[in-house]
Amino acid sequence: MRKLTLVIMALLLALPVYAQLTAGPDNSPKVGEVAPDFPIPAAQRGQPAGALKDFQGKKNVLLMFFPGAFTPGCTREFTEAGQEHDKFAALNIEMLGISADLPGALAQFKTSTGAKNAFVSDRSLAISTKYDAANPNGSKRYYFLIDQTGKIVWKSSNNSLLATDQLLTQVTQALGK
Repeated sequence: MRKLTLVIMALLLALPVYAQLTAGPDNSPKVGEVAPDFPIPAAQRGQPAGALKDFQGKKNVLLMFFPGAFTPGCTREFTEAGQEHDKFAALNIEMLGISADLPGALAQFKTSTGAKNAFVSDRSLAISTKYDAANPNGSKRYYFLIDQTGKIVWKSSNNSLLATDQLLTQVTQALGK
């Protein structure tokens, strides 16, 4: 009985890893499609909530789905993005980091990394699911660049971390700059 319990425990622990290794087809929104809208909670109490569609006609938006605050890759990613914020701003890009972390953890993460972008807590994975960026452990590492008309003009959905200089090069090209 003890061996059976150990085998079952091992299988349960291996399941999330197996699910990532056997990922199915890319069902995320395609380049050229209108980006699925979602609500964006107010950054501070007393401020109005918004939505992705509120950026239309005003800014390009870079959605940065990420696995979790304070992990080494995510810390590096948002520290570098904070250091290069002016380059993203020059392209009229608003960056939104999206993960399943609690709002308080994301606020602490923003402070610790020096990030200048907004973060969205997606505890229910509703946003991540719309973008096929949800997995059993939270969000995958997916990127979507949405232009001012609300259409996706570039994406990276291979679940890989992009160095900030590479990310800047790719979004610059996607915007035709």
